[in-house]
Amino acid sequence: MSKTLSKKEIFGILQQSKASNHWIVPQGASANFRTIQWINSGVLIPDPAVTVDQFNVTSQTGTHFEHERFFVDSTSGLPKIPFTGTCDKTTLAAFLVAAFQGCSEAVGTPFTKTIGAGGLAGVINWANNEGYLFTLALQQGASADDGIILENALIDTLNIVWEVESSGIARLVNMNGTWVGNELKYEQALDGTWTNGTPLQTGFFNNTDTWAVRTTFTVDGVDYSAQCIRRVELQINNNIRKACVSTGGKASNYIWSPEYKMLITVDHNSITEKILKDFTSGADVSFTWSNDPATANTDGKWTVQSDTGNGKLMSQPKTYSDEYLGLQLEVKWFSLLGATPLTMAFTDTIDWGF
Repeated sequence: MSKTLSKKEIFGILQQSKASNHWIVPQGASANFRTIQWINSGVLIPDPAVTVDQFNVTSQTGTHFEHERFFVDSTSGLPKIPFTGTCDKTTLAAFLVAAFQGCSEAVGTPFTKTIGAGGLAGVINWANNEGYLFTLALQQGASADDGIILENALIDTLNIVWEVESSGIARLVNMNGTWVGNELKYEQALDGTWTNGTPLQTGFFNNTDTWAVRTTFTVDGVDYSAQCIRRVELQINNNIRKACVSTGGKASNYIWSPEYKMLITVDHNSITEKILKDFTSGADVSFTWSNDPATANTDGKWTVQSDTGNGKLMSQPKTYSDEYLGLQLEVKWFSLLGATPLTMAFTDTIDWGF
């Protein structure tokens, strides 16, 4: 009997070079991909976005579906790779930039990346070397050519969760989401010299670092920064679609409609109860969430910051936590006066070339 262990799969990433035009130069099978550690096993199931169809036409023989009328469209969809795992400092920057599509990276180590929304002044033309694209590679391990590559990839959905009161792995900052591209290639001999192959537990978040509100948490101008934050979840949905097509309906560019939300959970008490009515009046929300209270921007520091007052409550916030009342603020972040809805400052020791 021959079987392949899912936990022996290796998942890798590499940015596509913007030296010429990144759209036309995806990384090949011999590229030196960077291993993405701490991705959960059993979740990397690529979806080739194939449409299986059947012609229902005249001149058929009888009541049964006919073999001759079977049709497969393997090019016009947008293939995807889903993922879940734990955020790790050695590769997280690529996920954040692939989701936001805007980045300015400082020169010199450590490399602070200021990450914000792309497309603020117009439409991103990925096929004309704008934005950021990546190639993903998956070594499945059954044979030398049992690899899979996803080309021209970027993040379609990304959820990052801070379960600050949990225990074990659930206490760490975890993530899930979906990569999307325009071509999925099978039977790839991934023979490059991959980097980041040693799994180190020094790159986790909410482990040896402390997360808290930094300076700002207001709803309708009321300061809630002293309240205990029970849970935070960042939700990014880029709604990636095809913009143009080439032979066989293959995507030759993308279009997106990005949405940024946060779920912020606090206790219901004599101070926060005001938020219940704030939802009915369209109150403004501001929020800064960080493990960098002094804005040191040293290795491993990470801040998620909204523009001043650009958030809106999207649903009534009342919830329950066991036998206690709580509030879960569903906040949608909007572009205010053309600015990025959210900004991240993220620092690591890797020069990604953003």
